Amino acid sequence: MKILYPHPVLLIEEKGKRTIMISDLHIGFEERFTRSGVRLPSSTDEMVDELTEIMEREKPDSLVILGDVKYSVDEVTNAEWREVPSFFEKLVSQIDTTIIPGNHDGGLEPLVPSDLNLEEAQGIRIGNTAMFHGHMKPPESFRNIDRLVMGHLHPTYSRKGSPMSGSQTWLILKVKRSSMFQSKADGYVELIVLPSFNRELSALGFTSNRGRIISPAIRRVADYVQDAVIMTLDGDVIGNKDALAYIL
Repeated sequence: MKILYPHPVLLIEEKGKRTIMISDLHIGFEERFTRSGVRLPSSTDEMVDELTEIMEREKPDSLVILGDVKYSVDEVTNAEWREVPSFFEKLVSQIDTTIIPGNHDGGLEPLVPSDLNLEEAQGIRIGNTAMFHGHMKPPESFRNIDRLVMGHLHPTYSRKGSPMSGSQTWLILKVKRSSMFQSKADGYVELIVLPSFNRELSALGFTSNRGRIISPAIRRVADYVQDAVIMTLDGDVIGNKDALAYIL
């Protein structure tokens, strides 16, 4: 496993295959502001350019997107009709792509190419790593894996007076396996929360700091964290277990 600093991208290798993972694109979120009379430039082209750069350098075999490809929850906005197909037209021809739907991906299927892999929301596994969006509990079938990877939270450091406040972060937790799953399970599991791939979300307040823990998976393990590492996109460690209150 490798974090591709300073990009919010995780790379894993299994049986000679390289897979990159990203989460939380929220394509079309700018339309929310447009409806209020505030025009923001689209972030879609920047995300395509960043992914293209990473693929050219890392030569991955596949791409997995851990949900929230689009912004609206149950509808499809004009911006999403326009920008989601454009995003994937530029990528799918270059790399085998899989989407694990998130809570914002209602109505996504007509927007993506037919040769893209649209999985069930419960998630998938590659070797001993399982991945899901994070808006629901992981299935019991994952109880014996060693590592869980999720998105959903948009983890962002928020500590009053700190120069790091507002920074996107990686969140890596060591948690009791029994706290995550209903069936009895011994030992610990590593839980990695990806930063949102869309960098604009943190700047505009779409972050994990919402006064409550929005992920059922994180709510289950919050009191059973053995250890934690909080890192910036550049890889600087800025906190441990004691600093989780500034993320969650």
